[in-house]
Amino acid sequence: MLKLYLMEAEPLLAEENRLRAWKLVERERGGRTKRMKQERAQALSLAAGLLLAYAVSQEEALFAGGACLYEEKGPGPVYVSVEEAIAGLQCYSPLETRKTSGGKPFLEGSRGLFFNLSHSGSYAACAVSDREVGLDIQQCGRRINPAVAEKVLHKEEKRIYADLQEEKELFFFRHWAAKEAYVKCTGEGLSRSFSELLVDWKEGMVTDTQEGRSRKLHVVQAPEGYVLFACTEEVPRRIRAFDTLSR
Repeated sequence: MLKLYLMEAEPLLAEENRLRAWKLVERERGGRTKRMKQERAQALSLAAGLLLAYAVSQEEALFAGGACLYEEKGPGPVYVSVEEAIAGLQCYSPLETRKTSGGKPFLEGSRGLFFNLSHSGSYAACAVSDREVGLDIQQCGRRINPAVAEKVLHKEEKRIYADLQEEKELFFFRHWAAKEAYVKCTGEGLSRSFSELLVDWKEGMVTDTQEGRSRKLHVVQAPEGYVLFACTEEVPRRIRAFDTLSR
């Protein structure tokens, strides 16, 4: 099972909405967010926290109703407004999260529910799954530092990138986001060298070329101007409509 949620964070630039959201997200996130100086950073972090709380509440509702906890609900991602999330979470207590020794967050008492969060630009994204999952959303259109591209792209990807006349930015951000999703799935984070990871768009995999392990890559329909990918430990039993891979 893989479910994905998206939220536009702009409404959380309003202080009134941030005050309401702070009461509903994980306590650690709420405290950390209040220390942020920029309102946009606060809004994005709170949007991610609201999405996580909303996603878990949806799974708990299914479980309480006697449905399979990981019942498929059709193609995603699901867009959730700030107001919808706040209204839907009034009867729920804030979640408790902890971190593994490697720093990856997980839910306390989650019945085997895994999650991952990401945000960029004006959007926050949340993935929930019955297996380890990584997620990354990136806003495209930013200037690419050649030194960063050198560190992110595998040698085979660099050859293609060098020959591109158009869509160099899209090529770079797609590979960057796919690899971010991979290292967030494995729990390695930025300690992993991205240049050792190879994205296979045809097979839908990201592979560590040094250690030989791979993760399934899911290309998710993203808002215009963004790319969004998720990685899971293995191929889900039922592939959803947004899992169509293209280069």
